[in-house]
Amino acid sequence: MARVYCTKKLKEFIDNVDETLPDDFNNIKMSDWNAHLFFVDKRKCMVFVNILTYYSVFIADIVKKDLKNIDEIFMMRLKEQLIQDGFVDFIDKAVYLTDGVKISFFKTNNNKKIIGRINDFVDMFKVHCFVKYEHLNEMDVVYENGIINRTLTGKYTDIKKTWSRPIENLREIIKTSA
Repeated sequence: MARVYCTKKLKEFIDNVDETLPDDFNNIKMSDWNAHLFFVDKRKCMVFVNILTYYSVFIADIVKKDLKNIDEIFMMRLKEQLIQDGFVDFIDKAVYLTDGVKISFFKTNNNKKIIGRINDFVDMFKVHCFVKYEHLNEMDVVYENGIINRTLTGKYTDIKKTWSRPIENLREIIKTSA
């Protein structure tokens, strides 16, 4: 089961969020994500960012009725993104990133590192939308998400503060766990 820690805005949108954090929330797993709800052209969009790798998955133009299928929508977008980012051999193991197909939403874990990354990624997404496409309906979300996943970010666990990309971070974790 994927654990997704929601920002306050997303928590209010979902309504079905566990108000208590898991006992082991400080023990970050590969299937732990943070998520945020933001607006582009008055349309709701969500971004999921993997805590350990900063790998992101954007879902554009989401509505309230989509929430009953959010597990399937997220898995479909994750697989699309993995293919776009060159992880074709990894598609069958995408559940490694989610620890199954079920998502459990929790209140925010107040992780400042990941919240900062989310804010950066959302700003990049909006700039790509307005500068390149002028409107969300015209935007190739998967392609632009791939560009964001190639942005220099560093690693969540890196004490030395060296630069790396979310795609590289994911590839490294896949290699060490295989």
